[in-house]
Amino acid sequence: MTLCYPRLTRSDATAVYDDLRSVHASGGRALLRERVAFDHEGKVPVATGRIATPQEVRGVRRVVEEEVAPWLEMERVTSDKDKAEFDAALGRSLHAALDIVPADAAHEGTWSFLTLVVFPDVAAARFPDFHIKRFIGAPRNALRRPWQRQEILGDLAETGRRPLGEDELVGLFERTALVRNRRLARALAARVLAYDGPNRSNWARDLYKLATFQSGIRLLDALDDAEIEGFTNALSPSPHIS
Repeated sequence: MTLCYPRLTRSDATAVYDDLRSVHASGGRALLRERVAFDHEGKVPVATGRIATPQEVRGVRRVVEEEVAPWLEMERVTSDKDKAEFDAALGRSLHAALDIVPADAAHEGTWSFLTLVVFPDVAAARFPDFHIKRFIGAPRNALRRPWQRQEILGDLAETGRRPLGEDELVGLFERTALVRNRRLARALAARVLAYDGPNRSNWARDLYKLATFQSGIRLLDALDDAEIEGFTNALSPSPHIS
């Protein structure tokens, strides 16, 4: 059964964030871990769907924590390789454990609750600078971002000889006109993975720009999978020569 999760308003989330930022500055992730909870007195009602109980939220925490334990044991997650692997593991485990109603996953307050109440130490492991955009539940949120990548791309993001890099993922997912169509996003990702020319990240950026421009004058939702693939294959960005 899919679930909804408690939500925090932006004002309550900001207050919790300010408190946790001070906690992190004084005691690091160890002190943040002591602040982990599975409910919050400031949660707001959710109109539809069954709300996960604190026990169910605790179960989500247990699954995710076990999956990302190797990175939580690091003093700092610094290398690009470690960051990419951490994001992938976090996205897979969140996607599997949350079993979340899609509409709930689009709500900022849901991710604010999960990040600030349930997973503050996990978010801080990935983003130790504690930037507010990574903790409030906006699109760049530390949990929402990898969950969305897993939701749309699944294992496609990690396949091939050269998995999608951070720049290639950001370039795709920050273009909402592309990622709101899951089939289009996956077709574009597959096209990038298949590219074996020079400067793939720059080539991918041009591909996304072309796709955004071309999709603006077409109703791609009406196309079948073969037509979506044909649309993406017809896009021809020029290779970037070093």
